[in-house]
Amino acid sequence: MKEFNNQLLKFKITNDKIKMEISLKDLVSLFNTDPNNFDGDKPFVKIKAGKRQEFAEYIVNMLMDESPNNGDNTRWADPFADIFMEIFEGAEDDFCKYTSEDEDWPNEMNNLQYFRKEFDYD
Repeated sequence: MKEFNNQLLKFKITNDKIKMEISLKDLVSLFNTDPNNFDGDKPFVKIKAGKRQEFAEYIVNMLMDESPNNGDNTRWADPFADIFMEIFEGAEDDFCKYTSEDEDWPNEMNNLQYFRKEFDYD
């Protein structure tokens, strides 16, 4: 297992999962200190005391909602899509096998079609 704990969003990589975690306190702090939340030196909006849970639920619901950038994705999938595009365009030979033009698509594409159909992504 590998852990990355040097930022507000903490990561753990196990044998079969990536776990991401942010404390409610850090989530509220991230919101309160967002540059878009300021007019000069005063914030526009502050999360009410005792309302961290409701704020977190709102954030999670918004993350699960359709992406404004791509209606085929959820908001939480957008950062992954950006990173995947960098991999598609780059040469990450350490962990990727790039198919040549004369090769058939790998079986994973069939799995992707199943996944999209099973979870109503089409």
